[in-house]
Amino acid sequence: MVWRSVDGGKTWPKGTVINDVPGAPTEGLHSLAADDKGRLFAAWLDKRGEKGTKLCGARSNDAGATWSKNILIYQSSERTICECCHPSVTFDANGQILVMWRNWIAGARDMYLTQSRDGEIFAKPQKLGTGSWQSNACPMDGGGLATSGGRIITLWRRDEGVFLAEPEKPEKQIGSGKDLALAISQGRVYAIWSSASGIILWSSGKAEVLAGAGAFPAMATLPDGGVLTAWEADGSISLHRTLP
Repeated sequence: MVWRSVDGGKTWPKGTVINDVPGAPTEGLHSLAADDKGRLFAAWLDKRGEKGTKLCGARSNDAGATWSKNILIYQSSERTICECCHPSVTFDANGQILVMWRNWIAGARDMYLTQSRDGEIFAKPQKLGTGSWQSNACPMDGGGLATSGGRIITLWRRDEGVFLAEPEKPEKQIGSGKDLALAISQGRVYAIWSSASGIILWSSGKAEVLAGAGAFPAMATLPDGGVLTAWEADGSISLHRTLP
């Protein structure tokens, strides 16, 4: 469901269901992105039909007032894609839609990326990174996706390793942990994750411990630069602002 406010968040009319097969998305494994022209795109894990979990989406060209029919973004040639890792969606500077998800091919739960100019026809997916992760269990960790100045940056987990990667380039391990989030502010890349040492914030090759304990970190860029991070700890939400 999508809720839309046209008065700066003061009021929220009734939400709109955007999946056109009832019950097809069975968990909160979805992502939503918008550009500066009022276009939105949503992607989610979808279980319609007989063959496993698929990646579906829908677009809006009027700031969320109406939504397109559902689009099949990707269906695995095998039984299913990874069933419990959320997809990631963003727009690049040219208005192209990018979608990343964790696939499941020949037992490998690797990250894949696809692109679309119109939100209807998607390019052949490409695997991210040169390594692979054979696993019989879903890591429940979808990673992050962001763009800046023509660059596409992805953040994802392989086993306990945390990796940054650009399409068609080797991945770079920047740490170890889980529950990853990514943001780019004024061209600077920020990554955050939880680990045995606590909540870790990484940028420009340096990592710092924001808290000795915590889980499920999230991150957002700020209009004046820098990022705002949040995470769960001791039954509450903790915040940290990083200046540019």
